[in-house]
Amino acid sequence: MKKTFINLLLGTTLLFMAGCEKSKDYKAEFERTNPNNALLKVIYASAYSLNPTVQLSVDDVRVSGLITGRTPFPGGGYNTTGSNFADYLSLTPGNKKFSIAIPKRNSNVDSVVLFTTQINLEKNKNYTLNISDTLTKTKALLVQDTIAKPLLNTTKYRFVNLIPNVAAVDLYYGTTLMASNVAYNTPGKVFSMNIPPVTTLSWAVKEYPSTALSASLATYASLNTVANQKQLTAFAMGYKGSTSATL
Repeated sequence: MKKTFINLLLGTTLLFMAGCEKSKDYKAEFERTNPNNALLKVIYASAYSLNPTVQLSVDDVRVSGLITGRTPFPGGGYNTTGSNFADYLSLTPGNKKFSIAIPKRNSNVDSVVLFTTQINLEKNKNYTLNISDTLTKTKALLVQDTIAKPLLNTTKYRFVNLIPNVAAVDLYYGTTLMASNVAYNTPGKVFSMNIPPVTTLSWAVKEYPSTALSASLATYASLNTVANQKQLTAFAMGYKGSTSATL
């Protein structure tokens, strides 16, 4: 049975990872923000059953190391396979070719291209590119991020549904409904939450329509997901039930 995950992604930027030329030993360089550049984060949420190792490219230039599903790049997040840093790629603005490929063995040369799309980036803006589903059904959802600091004693969230076989979901914190009827592959719902006295409750994703007693598709609990004046993107991925994707 395929698992469904709920993940929380850091959304505040401090340093930015730049794209590098292809080389056998890939190393990402860090640079300070260039106001003439666009900033891009990728959420690779394609849930292949074999979970192949892939690499990301922009305009046919490799910009990532080897990653697997459930990985935000270059920054990571809680309950993901990425880091806990809030990094973005710093790219020149304009139309960009974005691709995901399985490289040849012991090489960074593309062997099997899983997905290619075009995205348009504007200067001095932050974006998240959400990748979901698999093979010919792969979807790309580009969302402009809001990075303004939330009010004191609040956390601001964007919740995105990346579960291909669930048309819409609800998100709960404990028994409180935080976002309802969040359709698949849409920018989702943005909401703020005052930091409660107890922050050890679990997040739960349920198929819409639901109640607090409905069965959950996914749950997650962490103190890090409720933080003063932080912006977080939460996303649910995987498949409901026994549906699987094979490569």
